[in-house]
Amino acid sequence: MNPIPLLRDLLAAQPFRAFALCLSDGRKLPVRHPDYLLISPNGRIIWEGETEEEFAMAMPFHVTGVEHIRTRRKKRVA
Repeated sequence: MNPIPLLRDLLAAQPFRAFALCLSDGRKLPVRHPDYLLISPNGRIIWEGETEEEFAMAMPFHVTGVEHIRTRRKKRVA
């Protein structure tokens, strides 16, 4: 299975819905905004987290699944 088309669809979805990228080594990389994940022309998946220290690269065959994650909703002030 090639996850690239699915990932491109998830990144382009309107409205965007946050998800976690599950990898073969057990890591789950949260993608809370489409800018956090890049798919290079040669198929590498590049993930950047919320801090400068969070960064990962993976080949598509290391992707074992995708899970939708909940995001916090901002409280409305009346």
